Amino acid sequence: MKALLDVFFQPGKTFTELPERRGAWIAPLLANTILLLLSTAITVNVLGMDLIMRQRLASSNMSPEQMQIAMERAASPVTTYITYAAVALGAPLAMLIISGVLFAFGMMTARSPKFDSMLAMVSLAFFPYFLVSVVMTALVMLAAPDKTALDLNNLLATNVGAFVNRLETAKGLYALYTSLDILSFLEILLLSFGFSKLTKAGFGAGLGAVGGMWILYVMSKMALSLFQ
Repeated sequence: MKALLDVFFQPGKTFTELPERRGAWIAPLLANTILLLLSTAITVNVLGMDLIMRQRLASSNMSPEQMQIAMERAASPVTTYITYAAVALGAPLAMLIISGVLFAFGMMTARSPKFDSMLAMVSLAFFPYFLVSVVMTALVMLAAPDKTALDLNNLLATNVGAFVNRLETAKGLYALYTSLDILSFLEILLLSFGFSKLTKAGFGAGLGAVGGMWILYVMSKMALSLFQ
């Protein structure tokens, strides 16, 4: 648990010591999952599944009949339970995938890391990002006088997408704008730093690995947005 605090104040030392610690990935992975579940719970309870579903369907190509069926399903407690289950399973899965990709890059360095050490580094590097995002999300939703005016697809105004008209912007371009995010860039830098410390490679190597993965993610996000 101490590493969750150390990653804020001495990240270099924290990442360097990971290969010597057993089970170092457990606490940060659990903490990240809990934070995302907390964020989901706040969103569901403050805004309600009805508003959440309406915004999700606003830009879809569904017929009025299909939208009505989807809205009826959103009112069911089962939908809420599925949402929580998706977050509980999706958060660890995302950490595992990112760790796997960086582990593959790490195999090409002079000091090949163990997978559990890479998972610990990725989980720790994401902890500040999730913590700040959850706090900011809660503050924005609780402080908003009109909850229905909030854009759940872009709740935090930390990216370019928050300053353009979504309806007047091409879907692929809007997906790119929302990816140009200050918090995401800071996360990329922290992951790159952690990768360099864990593998003893230079920061440039870490930035290349993490940056390449981010570019692939953004391209996939842009492509998928065209089918929505």
